[in-house]
Amino acid sequence: MTVTIREIARRAGVSRGTVDRVLNGRPGVKPDVRDRILEIVNDLQYVPNLAAKALAYQKNPIVFGIVMPPKDIRFFDFIRSGIGDAAEELKDLGVRLDYRYVDNERPDEGAAAIRELVEAGVSGILFSVMDDDLIRASIDFAAERGVPVVTFNSDVEGSKRLCFVGQDLRKSGLVAAGLMTRVLQAEAKVAIVTGSLKFHAHRSRVEGFRQGLAERGSRLEPVAVIEGFDRYADTFERLDRVLAEHPDLAGIYMATGDVAACVDAIKRHGREGRVRVVCNDLLPAAEQGMRERIIDFTIVQNPERQGYLSLRILFDHVFAGKQPEAEHHFTETHIYIPESL
Repeated sequence: MTVTIREIARRAGVSRGTVDRVLNGRPGVKPDVRDRILEIVNDLQYVPNLAAKALAYQKNPIVFGIVMPPKDIRFFDFIRSGIGDAAEELKDLGVRLDYRYVDNERPDEGAAAIRELVEAGVSGILFSVMDDDLIRASIDFAAERGVPVVTFNSDVEGSKRLCFVGQDLRKSGLVAAGLMTRVLQAEAKVAIVTGSLKFHAHRSRVEGFRQGLAERGSRLEPVAVIEGFDRYADTFERLDRVLAEHPDLAGIYMATGDVAACVDAIKRHGREGRVRVVCNDLLPAAEQGMRERIIDFTIVQNPERQGYLSLRILFDHVFAGKQPEAEHHFTETHIYIPESL
């Protein structure tokens, strides 16, 4: 038997208009009512008339807001590419994107962007900035008004976001610890560089690295945790200082940050080949550092896939009422060495 909106409304004890608002991701429905309707939708395995919905959305485009750090952080170019690939596939179904770029040191900007997008009437939001109480409250604000939020690359735990798409970040830190302990002596000093410990992604990698050292009984000593905010100048200045203060520094874990700054700081101190480096991602600076044998390993996470999958999950939820298959959608983790290039 074909399941209709009328039948869903009857079982939920609401009007067909309320069911329609839920199925189309529109605000104005109480959270408990929305949850009850979605549970009935899943139980009945309701399949919407996608052709009719597509025609409707072509006339009135479905808009998704995307909140991410500033454009000058080149890593996010790859994520935007993946989002763009998904948007290209969905353009005939009326999907439009509204990008908002916010300061990755200002949680108030990220929180305000979410609320502005909700007030503007978007149907869903993709979010990747920091993990902060202001952000958490704004994500909850969106969810309570029927605007689902998918976090990507960096999660916001404890919020009402729909799901997270990205690397298993703690695992990435564990892998980095395993690599570092394989190339250094039992007792050695290492520095950890990250963007900002206010980001779940950055914090999780650092925690994973420390956990990995502890689990191996390693006597590697982290002498500094540097926040470089993904900027060359900040990362270079702080690493330069650490290298000067610790002439016996043996390793650097670039959990997140400007890899070019790390390479240049090592060169300035003439420490090429004597400081072992583990970093993340295969941006041009990391690739060049590996070719110069300054970087020993890089751990990659397929950012294009993160962007693509995030938008597809959000679209399927809003357009077809499909619930994510899992709370965490982890992309693969691979290790590159110079010989991989």
